Parts: sequence; structure tokens; C-alpha cells
Amino acid sequence: QTDEVVHIEFPARPRKRPRQMRSVALVEALKATGRELLEGHGREGLTVQELSERSGVAVSSIYEYYPTMESLIAAIFNDYRSEARREVVECIAALPPSAGLFEGILSLLRFGLGAVDRWARIDPQFNLKATYYEELVRLELVKSEHFWSAVAMPALMEKFAAEVLVHDREKAAFLAHHVLLAVPRAIVLGRPQYLGDEDTPHLIARMLYALLTTPAQAGGTKPE
Repeated sequence: QTDEVVHIEFPARPRKRPRQMRSVALVEALKATGRELLEGHGREGLTVQELSERSGVAVSSIYEYYPTMESLIAAIFNDYRSEARREVVECIAALPPSAGLFEGILSLLRFGLGAVDRWARIDPQFNLKATYYEELVRLELVKSEHFWSAVAMPALMEKFAAEVLVHDREKAAFLAHHVLLAVPRAIVLGRPQYLGDEDTPHLIARMLYALLTTPAQAGGTKPE
């Protein structure tokens, strides 16, 4: 019997970064048009010819920045994640004064799982490749990048500081951060049908709520 080996491809990246204002505008036009085509017609609808016609950018200029359509898709997904980092903080800040820590966690999970589900539907093939790659990032096997949970959890713990009862807040934040990263990715890779289930955010929220509100036992003893 041979062990199964998973071959992980690194997602393609842009060829170079724009530096002049004209180049920045060109790249932004390509990403905006590419996003419209990808979301409206799927990967099959995102062709270099269609991209050139709709954006008004010559094919030669497209290849100067995006040698493949996947490199453009990677740039679009990077924008999705940047937007998610901003929006999740706004989501937490917008919680009503009557909300508690559990409601905050649940709101956070609904936002995060909803985003993961949308990305998976937009381009399942690229999203799967990116998910494998990001697991390597989480495990620090490749250079780390910014994740939405990295800004979400500190914001949540600050907003509901009075309800966070753990003695070691740094440890709790670390564990919660990796729960937010690892569990949704495990769902994407193993049980993608769970993403749309209404009870999925509730189940993960209970786990995180218990983590943040249960004081550590002295001496590491187990609770009875």
C-alpha cells in the first residue's frame, strides 16, 4: 500500500507591480473588468480577448502584468481578502450595544463563512488551490500573509473585554485565530456542503465562546 501524496501548487501571481499612476489605473481596470467577468460568467468567461475588449487594454499590456488568467484571478482574490479584513472590523464595530460576546462571535463566523462560501462559488478550482496554499501559510511552511481573522479576533476581544475571562489572553487569541483559520479551510477541503448550513456558524461559535469565557484551571487540571 502506498501513501497518498497531495501535490500543492502555489497560486500564480502577477508578473510585476505597477509603479506609475497610468500603470496603476490600467491594472485596476483589468482587475475590475476581470472581477465582473469572473463573477458574472465564471472562469470560462474570463478570457484574454474578452478582458481586452471590455477593459480597453491591449492584449500585450495585459500579459505585461498578468501572464496567465490565473494570475489575474489571484489578484482578484487578494482584493476579496483585503476587503474582508476591512469589512469584518466594520461588522464588529457595528454590533449594537446590547450584543454580547457570543453574538459577536456568531456575527464574525457568519461573515467569514459567508465570504469563504462566496469565493468557493466564484471559482471552485482556484479557491481549492488557494486553500491548500494558505494552510501552508498557517503552518508557517511558507511566508505568512495577512488573514481576516488576524484583525477580527483582536477587535472582538477588545469590544467584549469584560466577557473574556481567560487568564492568558494572548494564548486564547492565538488559539481562536487558528480555529477561525483552520476550521473553515477544513470544511472547504473536506465537507464543502457544510459552508451553507445554518447551524455551522453556531457550532463553531459555541466552541470559541467556551474558549474565551472559561477561566483556566490552576495547575492544568481538568474540570470535573
